Amino acid sequence: MPSEPSSGPTAAPRQSGIAAPPSRTERIQAWMSANTLPVEILLTALSVAVWVIALPVVIFGSFTALGGDTSILSAGIMIVAAGSLGVIVLAAWVLIRTFIDIRNHGLPLRGADSTRAIAYDGIQSLKAVTAGVFVLSLLEYGVLSLTVQSGPTLVLQLIGVCGILLPDLVLIHGLGAFIRYLFI
Repeated sequence: MPSEPSSGPTAAPRQSGIAAPPSRTERIQAWMSANTLPVEILLTALSVAVWVIALPVVIFGSFTALGGDTSILSAGIMIVAAGSLGVIVLAAWVLIRTFIDIRNHGLPLRGADSTRAIAYDGIQSLKAVTAGVFVLSLLEYGVLSLTVQSGPTLVLQLIGVCGILLPDLVLIHGLGAFIRYLFI
């Protein structure tokens, strides 16, 4: 007796009316969509807290370096680097989130019909541009440092400005979301 054609190992699955569970990628994207702002605020708060701790160490280390002992200044610079790593992770998070948003919903500011949608798309766009410039400037300076042992001052200034501006934009976005939560 021949077997049914749909019972072999290469047979297509039967349509039972039950939707397949979401894939791991879809679950990660859903989690990122639901928790974008809290994660961004957490990364910003950690970076700012580390920088606040580093400030007195760097200032005191600068004075002790005048006397010849640079160990405290070196420790302060390492603390600043740890805070900067938080901003690098924040920039990567913003860029990944922007890529997911564009893939799922299209370009920002297209079809925005309310003030709230325009404000959200605008701040997301500003964060994405700032994060992109920050990451590209870091990569450019890294490549230039490896090849010609220096980089232009403009690139360093872009790194500094974007590294300070990105956490500020995240905090402004968080403040706007909090105000909207309170009054709307």
